[in-house]
Amino acid sequence: MASNTHIHFQIRGADPALGQQHVLSDAEHDRLAGMHEGARPAFVTARSMLRAELGGFMGLRPAAVPLMQEGAGRISIDGFSNHEPPFFSVSHTGAAEAGIAAVATSGRTPLGIDIQQIDHVIDWRRVAERRFPEQEWSLMSAMPPNEGRLLFFTLWAIKEACVKLEDGTLMPYLRGVHINFVDGRFSLAAPTPGGHEALSIFFTFIAEFELAVACVSRDPVPVKLDCDIRPPAAKPDSLNNPGT
Repeated sequence: MASNTHIHFQIRGADPALGQQHVLSDAEHDRLAGMHEGARPAFVTARSMLRAELGGFMGLRPAAVPLMQEGAGRISIDGFSNHEPPFFSVSHTGAAEAGIAAVATSGRTPLGIDIQQIDHVIDWRRVAERRFPEQEWSLMSAMPPNEGRLLFFTLWAIKEACVKLEDGTLMPYLRGVHINFVDGRFSLAAPTPGGHEALSIFFTFIAEFELAVACVSRDPVPVKLDCDIRPPAAKPDSLNNPGT
């Protein structure tokens, strides 16, 4: 559950059987029904994880946590300000057979997370040249391809975590968030688009899944990573939508 001593950061393999969909709200079921089949497992896994974490903090059953979301906007808790605990952030990636879901919670500090699997098809050099600060692009372009690609997805994950912390939009943050990185240590080189002059940045790379993992927080709270990406048994998508 959300802690005052650390950020609890969970990463799990998505369940293709949608086994926890019973904890979703009617609005989440409606959202689920409109999704492509491949996107459903990570969505259900992430939302059920989030509901379990927040339920523990609030003393509620997971299904009773009053989550709200308008369109693709920020997830919030009905009756709670975004400036009061529990603080949380969600990310997911991949398709039904290989999806990964992540949830982080804290009772102490606002935060944002992102997970990015390395894509060996995307033209990362073109994206970095057009979207990243010149200093970052210059360094990446001078690196061997594999190292440059890894740095690209590392910085992307950190920047997108900043988007979630500040409830921004992605494109201004790719160029507007400047990162110092020395020996794997990351810090802000300039204020963020949302005005933060300093943030605590946690990053790790899970090589087995080629997964870049980032968490940024307003305050320097330790991150406790709980990662268990076990490939689930292949099962059909068993959508059970009470709203249809």
